[in-house]
Order: sequence, then C-alpha cells, then structure tokens
Amino acid sequence: MPKQKLDEPLINLSDNHCHFHPEATIEQTLELAKALNDYQYEFPNKFFHLMTTQHIDLECMAVLLDKLENEDIVVPYFGVHPWFSHLFYTSNEKLNKLEHYNSVLSPPPSEELLNLLPEPISIIEHTSKMKDIIKRYNIEVFGIGEIGLDKLFRVPNAGFLGNPNYKNENEKDKLSTSRVKIDHQMNIFKYQLKLANDLQVQASIHCVKAHGILYDEVMKYSNIIVVLHSYTGSIDQARRWLKTKKSNLYFSLSNWINGEKEELLELLANTLNSSQILTESDTYIDKYFIEHKEGEYFNQLIGIFEKLNSYKPIDSLQLKTNMLNSLSIID
Repeated sequence: MPKQKLDEPLINLSDNHCHFHPEATIEQTLELAKALNDYQYEFPNKFFHLMTTQHIDLECMAVLLDKLENEDIVVPYFGVHPWFSHLFYTSNEKLNKLEHYNSVLSPPPSEELLNLLPEPISIIEHTSKMKDIIKRYNIEVFGIGEIGLDKLFRVPNAGFLGNPNYKNENEKDKLSTSRVKIDHQMNIFKYQLKLANDLQVQASIHCVKAHGILYDEVMKYSNIIVVLHSYTGSIDQARRWLKTKKSNLYFSLSNWINGEKEELLELLANTLNSSQILTESDTYIDKYFIEHKEGEYFNQLIGIFEKLNSYKPIDSLQLKTNMLNSLSIID
C-alpha cells in the first residue's frame, strides 16, 4: 500500500532541531530506522534535522543513515554540545585524564566523578570520524550542531548524560558541583565554528546565559549559516543580531521551550522577518517513534506553528522556503 502524504501544515514544516536520546543504543537506532521506514505517511525530504552531541550518537547517526530506505528525510548534523564539551580536547597532545578534567572543570572533579569520566577524546579525531561518515554515505547536505555555550550547566554525577557505564538509576539525573569552564567551552565552540566556516554549512547553536560572548565569536566568521536553536535571548539581543543585516541568519523555535514563554514569543515573532523563522521540536525522535507516540511528536511542530500564527500570519510554505534557504538549497 503506497504511503500517504502528511497533511498541511506538516507537509511544509520541518523539524530543524531534534535529537537521539542521550541513552540511545545501536539496537534502539535500528528500531528507529524500522519505525521510520514502516510509517504509514511519507516524510518530506530534509524533514528531520538530526543533531549529534557527543561521541556515542555519532555511531547512531551512521547506523540510521545505513538502514533508512530514504536517507534524504534526514539532514545529519555533527557536533559537540557544551554539555559534553568537558569530554573533549582540541590540542594535538593529549593530557592524562586527571590533568585534563582538573583543567576544564571547576571545581575539579571528585575522585568518584573522575572514575566515571572517560578518557579525554580528541575533537580532531572526532571530526575525522564525522568526515568518514559523510564520505561513506555520500552526504551532500549536512550541518554542524548542536554546538554552543552554556553558563548554567553542571556536570551530572554520571559524568555525562547517557553514560552507559553508570548504573545508579536513582542518582543518574542528579548533578555534581562541577561546571565546565567557559574558556574550555569556548575553545570547543571556536573549533566547531571554524569547521562550519571552512565547510560553508549551517551551524545549529545552543546558548544559555552567554548571548553576548557567543554573538561576538560567531560574528568573526562570514561563511556560516547561523541557526539560533530554541532562541532564549532577549529581544534586545535579537535586534542586535538583526542589525548585522546578516542574510544567513535564522531563529529556530520550539513549542516546549519558546512556546512556554508566550509573551516573549509574541515579541520575538513580531520582531523577526518571516523569512528568518524555522520550526523545531528539540525532542528525542527515537523515543517518540519507537514508542508509537508520533501524534505527540507532530503536535510539537504544529503547536509552535499555531502559536506563531496567533501573533503573526506565517505561511507554512514560507517556512519550507526558509528551511531550504538555510541549507543553501534551491527548491
């Protein structure tokens, strides 16, 4: 039986920022591929803009691309999220485990936390694996993400979200006292901005309480297509972005983050040009589709679209055009 087309507005929308679950496994990724392959509706090409955030889901991305019947429904993004930045180093020489984590975390990790943390990972080698995946699957459209800065983040007691070696279910969501130093986050961020700039692709950018320094750094690169994911900065900061007259600038908005702050969302919708708005779920798509909660998932995208339209009429075809332009694709 041929697959049905998604109804409007979903047929024109895209999920410009979604994720694997932090605890995703290869087996679950195979289940996700099967669920997407078997789904009764046909997804538009470039529908899922799927982020990687660390070393483990890089492997999940490769498996998903290998098993999808139509890999064009996914735009893969490759990045190190600030919540995982402490696991990586940028230099050519590797410090030992104690030296590395003492240098990037404040306060330094406890002995218990240090034992749970993995050996530091070379972001250079991580990038090489990314490029191998791009070459292996002949990926023509991809991005760098999720990357960024986060001044509020504290390292989990597990060492990092989804650590497969951490078995204490009762404590897995609790946080240590250690934070990733902003200088280290910035080093990881700069490396990835330069990568996006060299490749001339879009970067999906996370920012919490660091909008000024993030803006200053991003503006140093002229070839990046900037996607400000689930934008939570002030209206004044949004106007600062807009004053740059940067043509490759997009504000990607989600229902569960932006939609919960409706007063700010209304101001933002009326500040932005309709050609600069994207929609996203910022959710774990594997959980939704494996657990057959597709309706809840689609409600995230329809929800933010309807809220935006309650403040400012935006045609879903405009959002499709915005997505294609953000990828430098001519429809």
